[in-house]
Amino acid sequence: MYLIFVSSLNANMKLATSIKNQMKENNTESAIINLVDLELPMYDSRKEDRDGIPVKIGELVERMKKADGYIFVAPEYNYSLPPVLSNFVAWVSRCGEDFREVFQMKKIQLATHSGSGGHDLMNAMRTQFTRLGAIVMPREIITNFQKPLQLESSQKILKQFILQAE
Repeated sequence: MYLIFVSSLNANMKLATSIKNQMKENNTESAIINLVDLELPMYDSRKEDRDGIPVKIGELVERMKKADGYIFVAPEYNYSLPPVLSNFVAWVSRCGEDFREVFQMKKIQLATHSGSGGHDLMNAMRTQFTRLGAIVMPREIITNFQKPLQLESSQKILKQFILQAE
């Protein structure tokens, strides 16, 4: 089972749905998790001390532990990560004894639909997930309004990802 994390609505959700369909064509089970829909509170240590870790995060961390790999689909925000993705990683990193636990040696595929091209986002995600101990795949799925999804290319990228994650 692969988890597809989406950090926005609209075009990135369409991209995530296309990726999910391609995974299905490869006889590979996946599930989309929309981080926007989780409506997580903004992380801060006082909030954690006062209210604890949101139940949704604990449940999601358990799913992440069982997953074969992750696909992160996010737009570029001001040449970096979208706030909902940063917030999600902050909360996840607070679960368990080791903040890297759910990322350690997990295979991650990166994807984006971004108006500015998404290259700065790809670098930011690659740096963060690598530092968290994940193995980030070398090729990315990048689309924008001028460059729609190339199915043949994304299928090759996803097949490589699945082979590496098994």
